[in-house]
Amino acid sequence: MNITAYFYVPFTAWAVAQLIKFSLSLIKGDVDFRYLYASGGMPSVHSAVVCSLATWALIEGGLSSPLFGITAILAGIVMYDSFGVRRSSGEQAKTINKLIDDLSNTGGLKNSQDYSRLREILGHKPLEVIAGAILGVFIAGCFGYQKLSDLFPAIFATADSYQSKIIMAGGALLIATVIPVYIYAVRRYKKNSKAKTALTYVALCDAVAGLVLVVSGLLAYERLDSIFAKWYFVGLVLAVWLIAVMAFKLSFWQNRKSHQPSASQSRKAEWLKKANKKKK
Repeated sequence: MNITAYFYVPFTAWAVAQLIKFSLSLIKGDVDFRYLYASGGMPSVHSAVVCSLATWALIEGGLSSPLFGITAILAGIVMYDSFGVRRSSGEQAKTINKLIDDLSNTGGLKNSQDYSRLREILGHKPLEVIAGAILGVFIAGCFGYQKLSDLFPAIFATADSYQSKIIMAGGALLIATVIPVYIYAVRRYKKNSKAKTALTYVALCDAVAGLVLVVSGLLAYERLDSIFAKWYFVGLVLAVWLIAVMAFKLSFWQNRKSHQPSASQSRKAEWLKKANKKKK
């Protein structure tokens, strides 16, 4: 009995996404086997599954396929729900759990053991949804490599000499941004280690992606038959670079004011400065 690809492709996407989620938790030192089956976290398993399904429908039937239209709409609804309703539910669960803990500690809640803790990790951040979607498309693409090459031959083609120069120029531009970003991070946020580290990682991502693009463009310019000279490899590099940069920039944005004085502290410092000038 043959198992349809509409089952094993999404199942593979689910398994790979869960393994990645569990591996990331191990790297952080959080050994929790629930990451092997539970929802929430990086990457979004729901997004990986529905995007792999939609991608396979595209591979099988093309853009005019009714099944592709149905699965694409389904994927959009699921991903929107992931960082919308389900994420809001997770935030509400976190607030309720904290409220129960605070009331229990202050004695304002009796029999707190009767209240079971709500699960807080339900939805996803937009970046987690994007990562899951790219993972799902990639896995489906691996299964349907041959069919994709027939449907979209330009993606699997090697860049011509003019295009390869554009790829190398783009890589060189990314490399050129490394030093200014690093200098800005060190000088502007030298007292804010988290923000400085986030910007440093942005510079590192630019350096790695730029170097890979330059090499890829050079291979394409020399007309070498290599996967590293294909357009789909260039697209994959840009997608990974974009996700990584967005993640580190989000971390930078969240921590950039962590060591800055509050408005009241700034007014106090300004008042003391003026007072000292009058004394002199």
